[in-house]
Parts: sequence; structure tokens; C-alpha cells
Amino acid sequence: MGEASALAHTAEPSSGVDTVASSDRKWRAASVAPGWIWAFLIGWMGGSQLLLWRFLDIAPLWAYALGGMLLAGLCFFTVRVINDVSDTRRLSLGTLLTCFLIAFSLLLLSGEGRFFYANVDWQVRFAVLRDMGQYPWPFVYTVRAEPDLLRAPIGMFLVPALAFKAFGPRAGDITLLLQNATLIAALLALGSQLFSNRRSRIIALAVFLCFSGMDAVGDLLVQGMLTDHMEDWAFLQYSSTVTLLFWVPQHALAAWIGAVGYMLWRDGRMPLAPWLALLPMTALWSPLGLMAAMPFVALAGVRTLIARTLQWQDVLIPAAALLLCFPTLVYLGAAGDDVGIRFMPVPFVQWLIFQSLETLPFLVPLLIAGKSIRFGRDSVWLAFIWLMQIPFVQIGWSNDFMMRGSITALALIAAMVSDQLAEQGAMRRWLIAVLAIGSMTGLAEIRRAFINPPAPEVRCSFFKAWDQAFATFPKGSYLAPVDEVPALVRPHRPAYVSVNEPARCWSGSWPRSSDPRKAASGGQDGVE
Repeated sequence: MGEASALAHTAEPSSGVDTVASSDRKWRAASVAPGWIWAFLIGWMGGSQLLLWRFLDIAPLWAYALGGMLLAGLCFFTVRVINDVSDTRRLSLGTLLTCFLIAFSLLLLSGEGRFFYANVDWQVRFAVLRDMGQYPWPFVYTVRAEPDLLRAPIGMFLVPALAFKAFGPRAGDITLLLQNATLIAALLALGSQLFSNRRSRIIALAVFLCFSGMDAVGDLLVQGMLTDHMEDWAFLQYSSTVTLLFWVPQHALAAWIGAVGYMLWRDGRMPLAPWLALLPMTALWSPLGLMAAMPFVALAGVRTLIARTLQWQDVLIPAAALLLCFPTLVYLGAAGDDVGIRFMPVPFVQWLIFQSLETLPFLVPLLIAGKSIRFGRDSVWLAFIWLMQIPFVQIGWSNDFMMRGSITALALIAAMVSDQLAEQGAMRRWLIAVLAIGSMTGLAEIRRAFINPPAPEVRCSFFKAWDQAFATFPKGSYLAPVDEVPALVRPHRPAYVSVNEPARCWSGSWPRSSDPRKAASGGQDGVE
């Protein structure tokens, strides 16, 4: 009996190890169908539309009920039709966690959450988040002669502003970080479906994170040195992946939704309807990001009509989503005459040198590859034509359209380059060299996060933050006189906010740049 008892006792640790190993295997085997992830994106982006109604206080309770039912129906439809696709592969929890950690780490370094340095654009964004979190909804500013409504792509700020209201400014910062990391992780996970094995997925991830033009070469040619923000070298810009995450995650998210949806549809992993249904919801986050996807939407429509595969849901489902977003589109278009669209003259030599370092090193090998290109040769030619032309289009007062309107096309090119590297084609060494040089752009952005102080809390309103960072630019992209706002989206009983600005927008310093050539003129923000 004693010997048997001893043997039983010595067997217990092994049993415990087996139990842990079994639990670990079950966790690794757990997975999520991609339809649920796309439905999550629709639910979150669609929820932003309903929150805008509350921000403006333009809808009765019954309208929220109808909007909620419509949104739930869109999510249910999305889950059903995507998960029914035969080529759809479930996503493991390990993949989802890895994608979240990558997105979270990069956004943390970008300054979201204010643990690290944040670029100058965030001075205004944090001020907008503060105003939305501090003032009652709806509100109008009374700083100028006529009351102004905050009219901007505020989708990224709605949920964080609610957290700010409930738990304070730090909660707003953390919620912004977690929200954006979760949404970008969802896109990374969905994009991983496009690649058949672990090796090709690792290559695709590395290409995507390193993807950029050869800004380092341009910087050395024009500036004679490597600066801390290399993409300014030509006064034209197609932003790298890291630059997009560090400076404009809301624009990147909207345009990447267009890219991932198009590639999944083209690869036979997603029907047309759920992709098109999500697109109008992205306008509240970035109209320019939505515009970036439009050429590929047009190509998808033409291909569908030629193939005679158009189904009723491809029209009715996006139409239902558009109905939900109609107030948003009216809101974004209110009093937008000052923004406008115009031709931007660019000298031919400047344009040619820029394209020779930014796009042609990737596009020429893809065009040479011809029929072996996934997603179709027509996709490459469309990206080529689009990227060649958009530097001549200006919306607003800067070159934002070319920087944001290029995101979808560049993401598509990055995926195609990944295929070429995975297949070890003839141009593999060339593409690796271009990517290695391009990676220096993103590394320079990351470097700035470590050599500059963390972003401080912004304590002033949008007005003072804007004047400290962008005083030479008008405020029309963020404000609309209330009287010029259409009645459908005009707040009827807004709170009139009289802004009391502090002497300093933030404590301590907030360097505009670590580039010594710019520090003399840019100085430090946070002082009058």
C-alpha cells in the first residue's frame, strides 16, 4: 500500500504538466471566424455614426433604435456571408494577440497614451479630445465673431471622449490607444488570411512595416544629411507605414480598410457587399482615406458588371449602410467651401525625381512580373496611374490628399511585393535593397520617440493649440459657422462655450523637431 501510494504521489506532477500543456494546446487551437472580425469593424465604425448623432443631439430616441437595429442587421449579414465563403480560414487567438501586440507597441511609441513623444499634429488632436471630453454635447465655440461648430472627421475621438467624461483625461488617452490598436490589429489579422503559410505571413508583415520609398536617398541628395523626418525631402510625400501610424492613424485605418477589403474580395475570401458596406462608415474617421479606396471600388464594380456576377445584396446592403451614414456625410460637407479641390502645379523634374525614389522602384518590377501578379495586373496599372496623378491634386491648404489618397494603393503594392519576395523571383534582391533603404524612414520616426520627452497633457482648447502649431493655416478644416450648417445636422440647443485659455497649453517642453536645423525656427511649443 505504501509503495502504491508513493507511486501515485510521484505521478501527480506529471498529470499537472499534462493538464497545463493540454490547456495551452486548446488555447492555441481556439480561433475566430473572419466574419466576426469584419462584423466587429462594422459595429465599431457604425457605432461612431450613432455617437455623432448624440454629439450633435439631432436624433430622437426612436431613431437610435432604428439605427441600432440596422447596424445589428448589417453585422449579422456580414458574419453569415463571409463565414460561408469556402476559402475562408479561421484566425487563431495567437494570431489575433500577435497582431494586437504589434499594433499596440507601435501606437504606444507614436505617443498615443502619452507615454512617449508625440508628433506636432497631436498637439491639436489632444486639444480636440480635451474639448470633446470636457464640454457638454452638443457645444459650439464662441471664440470668433460667429459661433462655430466643431466640424471635422472626429470618429477617432468619440469613444475616447466618453471615457474622458466618465473617468478623466487619462482615461481618454488610454482609451484612444486601446481603440486604435484593436482596430488596426483586426486589419492585420484579416490581412494575414491573404498569405498561405507562416513564412509568407512573416515576410508580408516585415514588408508592410518596412514599406516606404527611398527617402534616405532623397534626403541625402537634397539636404546633404539624414533628417529626423525624411519624407519632407521633395516637398511631396507618400507616407511610410510607420509614418502613418505615428502621424495619422485615423487616415491609415480608413484607407487600409479599403485595401484589405479589396484584396480579400479579389482573392475570393470576401463577398463584395460587406466590403462596400463598411466603406462609407470610414468617412467620419477620414474622408481622404475613403477617397483613397475609391479607384479600387470602381475597378471592383467594373469587373463585377463585366462578369455579370452582381447580386441584389451588393447594392442593397451598401445602400443601407449609406443611409446610416447620411447624416455624417452632410455633417462633413457643411460649410466646406474654403477647403475646396484644385490643381496643384508640380515641376516635372521634381515630380520625376520623387516618383523615381518613391514608387517606381516597386512598380516597375511588379509590371515586369506581369501575369504572375496576384490581385490582377489591372490592379497594378490602376495603382500606377493613380500614384502618378495624385500629386497634382490639392484638397485643403496642403498636400494632404496625395499623402492620404495614396495609402490604399501603397498597401496593395506592399502585398504584391511580399508575394514576389516569398516566391524568390528574379527581382528579389532589388526589392530587398529598396525595402532596406526604405525602412530607415520608419526607424527615424521610432528614434524620435526615444530621444524626445513624452507628450504632456494638453490643457488648452483647439484654438490655442492650433495657433501654436499651425497659425499660418486657416481653421476651416475643423470649424463651421453654426448658421451655415444644414438644418439636418445643426444642434438645436447647443451649449455656448466661452473658452478660458491657460497661460500655457502644457507643462514643460514639446519639441517640434529633433532636427537641429529646424529647432532654431520651430523652437519649443507650450509657451505663448
